[in-house]
Amino acid sequence: MPLKVLVVILIIIAPLIPTFWALQDVPKRRFPTPKKKIVWFLVVSTLPFFGAMLYLIFARRDTEALELS
Repeated sequence: MPLKVLVVILIIIAPLIPTFWALQDVPKRRFPTPKKKIVWFLVVSTLPFFGAMLYLIFARRDTEALELS
């Protein structure tokens, strides 16, 4: 029984890791327009895992990190 619980937890939690990472990364990046930043934030937050994967594949490489002082 404990192995089944562990597998279920991994299946549920593992896809959320990229989503939480992307939700923290979007505000730290410079996008061409503020509208694109908002759209990507909404995509990542409304489509867990798939939105994060789309962000990583298409948007992240076209942006640069903001300089935080």
